[in-house]
Amino acid sequence: MLVRRSASKTAAVGFLIGFALLISGCGSVPPGTSAPPPQTSSSQAGPGASSSPSGDGSPTGAPSSRPPSSAPPSSQPPEQAAVDCKKLKCVALTYDDGPSPETTPQLLKILKKYKARATFFQLGSLASQYPELEKQIHELGSEVANHSWNHETLSRLSSDGAERNLTRATKAIEKGCGCKITLMRPPGGSTDKSLDKTTKRLGLAEIMWDVDTRDWETLNTSSTRRSALNAHRNQVVLMHDIHQPTIDAQDDVISGLQDKGYTLVTVSELLGKQAAPGTRYPKSWGSY
Repeated sequence: MLVRRSASKTAAVGFLIGFALLISGCGSVPPGTSAPPPQTSSSQAGPGASSSPSGDGSPTGAPSSRPPSSAPPSSQPPEQAAVDCKKLKCVALTYDDGPSPETTPQLLKILKKYKARATFFQLGSLASQYPELEKQIHELGSEVANHSWNHETLSRLSSDGAERNLTRATKAIEKGCGCKITLMRPPGGSTDKSLDKTTKRLGLAEIMWDVDTRDWETLNTSSTRRSALNAHRNQVVLMHDIHQPTIDAQDDVISGLQDKGYTLVTVSELLGKQAAPGTRYPKSWGSY
C-alpha cells in the first residue's frame, strides 16, 4: 500500500514538472530558426542612423512588408550648390589614368579639405578593381568619366574595337560609382572623325584640355605646380592622379588657384550644360 502511494506521488510530481516545462517553452524560437531582429526606436539609433534604411520610407526599426531594396546607388551626387561659370571665374582640374589605391585617396582628402571639385578620367580596368574609389569620387561631388579600358590608342582601333573598349570601361565605372557616364577622354588626346562617330553613338562627349602640365613626363612637383597655376578662366587642366609628385603639388595648386579667385569645378559644371555626344571640348580641339 505504501509502495503504491509513493508511486502515485512520483507520477504526479513528474506530470507537474513536465507541464511547467511545456508552459515555459511557449513563444521561444524553434531550433534552426533565426530570431527576428530587435526593434530599435529612433531615440535608440546612433548618430548617422538612417530613418529609412531600406529606402522604402519606413521609419528606423519599423517592420516592412517589402524586402530590402536591391536598387543601385543614386546616379546623382550629394546635393551641392549650383555653379554658374558665366559669372564666376572657373577652372576644371582633371586627373587621368586612375584610380590608384595609393594616390587617389590622398587627392580626395585634399579636394575635400578645400571644398573643391574635379573630374577623374578613369581606366575601366582599374575601376573594376577599385570600385570603392569610384564611389568615393562621386559621393564627394567630383565627376568620373571614361578614359578607355586599358589606355589603348582608340584611333588606331576599328570602329567596333573602339566601341567595345569604351563600352566595357563605361560599364565598369558606372558599376562602381552608381552614376551615368557622359564624358570621355581619348588616351593621349588621339582622336579622329571615326572616333567622333563612335563616341556619338555611345552618348559620350570628348574632353581634351587647355593646360597640359606634362606631370607624367617630368614627375616633378614644382614643375606641375607651376604649370597648373598658369591656368586661366574657364580652362581645363590636365594632370594624373597616379603619380605621387603630382599629388604632392595639389595643396599648392588648389589653394593657389582659389587665392586667385578661381572656383574649382567639374568639366560638366564648366561647360554649363550637358556636353553634346561626339563633340570635342574645348572648342579649340574641334579641327584636330
